[in-house]
Amino acid sequence: MQIENPATLAAGDDAVLRLENAKNELQALERIAETEVRSVAKAFEGLAGYTDAILELAAGIVGCVESENVSSVLPKVQTLGAAANRFIGDRLRATPGILEMVTQEVELLNRLSLITQAQRAIALQTGALRVLTNIEVARLGEGSADFHYLAQELADFSKSVSEDTQALDIHTHDRRAEIEKTKQLLSVELPELKEKLASIETDLGKALEEVEASLTQLSKTPAQFRIGVQDIAQQVAGVVTAIQSHDITRQQVEHVTEAFTLVSARLADGECAPQTAAHELSQAYAGLTIQTYQLRSIKETIAGWTSQIRTCMDGIMRVSASEVVGIGPMVLEQERKVASHLTHIELLERDSQAYSERIQRTFGGLSNLMQLFSDHLQKSKSVSDRFQILSFNSIIKSSHLGKRGGAMLAIAKIIGRISEQWGEITGQSSQAMQEILKLLEQSKGFVEAFSDARNQKLREAQTETRDSLETLRTAAAFAVEKSSEMKIATERMQANLAGVGKTGDLLDSCSGHFDAVLAQVEGVRHQLKLDHPEVEEVHDPSEVEKLFSASYTTEMERDVMRAALCGGPLPVVQQAFGGNAVELF
Repeated sequence: MQIENPATLAAGDDAVLRLENAKNELQALERIAETEVRSVAKAFEGLAGYTDAILELAAGIVGCVESENVSSVLPKVQTLGAAANRFIGDRLRATPGILEMVTQEVELLNRLSLITQAQRAIALQTGALRVLTNIEVARLGEGSADFHYLAQELADFSKSVSEDTQALDIHTHDRRAEIEKTKQLLSVELPELKEKLASIETDLGKALEEVEASLTQLSKTPAQFRIGVQDIAQQVAGVVTAIQSHDITRQQVEHVTEAFTLVSARLADGECAPQTAAHELSQAYAGLTIQTYQLRSIKETIAGWTSQIRTCMDGIMRVSASEVVGIGPMVLEQERKVASHLTHIELLERDSQAYSERIQRTFGGLSNLMQLFSDHLQKSKSVSDRFQILSFNSIIKSSHLGKRGGAMLAIAKIIGRISEQWGEITGQSSQAMQEILKLLEQSKGFVEAFSDARNQKLREAQTETRDSLETLRTAAAFAVEKSSEMKIATERMQANLAGVGKTGDLLDSCSGHFDAVLAQVEGVRHQLKLDHPEVEEVHDPSEVEKLFSASYTTEMERDVMRAALCGGPLPVVQQAFGGNAVELF
């Protein structure tokens, strides 16, 4: 098909001039962009060095925190807490029982005093009977030999009971005085101990919770910081890689400028050779269409770089090592608190040990009293039987004497009543003995709560915790040192962003220049279509593709060209930042 009005091709001179201006502006823009891109690439290479240094420091902290020694701190601290809670809980539960048992022992000693008083009265009574028996034996004269034995038995019994009762009474009196003093002391000290135990239990619980929270933060924060910096490092590396691929974009710009030369030649040919004007102008029109697509693609690629640079800069400015910097001192402070509580526990142990010794002496005295009373009870049980036999024999012998044995008969009956009284006292003694046994049985649990054996697990937990706290101190000190270096590196990295920001502004301005070039090219293309409406239909797509793609080195350029020839949408630029397209050769 022939262009009917070749005379209008005189306007081609203006089109060629406009394309030449666009070409010159595009080349100038490429030179400016080249300088800025090189500058930003160098800057981001430096930023990559900072991120590598920060990551190395963060990895050191994470490695230290994740080490077996540090990871074992929390379980050991928790073991200490459990041991301390058992230690404190045992004593808290034991203190009311100890006071109650001491009170019961005081009451029991008062009852024992009444029993010894009754036994002492019987001893005095048997002593008086011994005197009466001796008098009656002397009065009866011959035939009183059997009653002489009764007097001797009464004398022995009176002496034995008096001695035993006196010993028991003295021991009971001393024991009552001692236990009263102990009761007064424990009544004051045990509530104070209980209050101290409850207080340290609360404080220790809070300290352990704080340590657990600190250790959790110590384990998480450096790792989270490292992940954040890794993301920034990947962005930095992506920017570096993308900008280093600027050569590809530069080639695309060169290919566009070369295409402008081809288009200008076709426009000139169309003006000089009317017979081929339609063919030349249609190729020029197709070439202009392709270049508008290519320019928009280049513009989007550079816009992608700029956006990535801005995103990366924003991310770098948000990077803060303050949380990591604060972890070390916080953990050290919590370690000091736990160490302080360990010292308190040790002091409490010593106080408890003093109470333990006093309590053990208290119940040791009760054990001695039980043994003494047990021996006395054994003797008392045989006394009642002896009295019964003496009373029975005396009654029989007195009846043989008739009226002469009336006095001895009365003495024998009194002995019988004394036997009954003694039996009742023995029963009371036996009951008291059972209560002492019960009290001693109950005391085992309370004494055990304050025993040295109970403290062993706590001491072991304290030793292990002290060792683990030393590890924790070392890790925290290491975190303090490395996090300070991280903070310095982070601040230096952020300080170097000023120049990058200016480059970003210049790259942003490129968009406006590209728009100006596009406007000129679109103007030429539009005018060509107005002057020659047939140009859209005359060209051969395969011939045009062959003409303008001869120098293309990337698949992206070819995709853009095909989209232009088909009138389709511009292919999406894949901002993988590993290069803006795949090179073909």
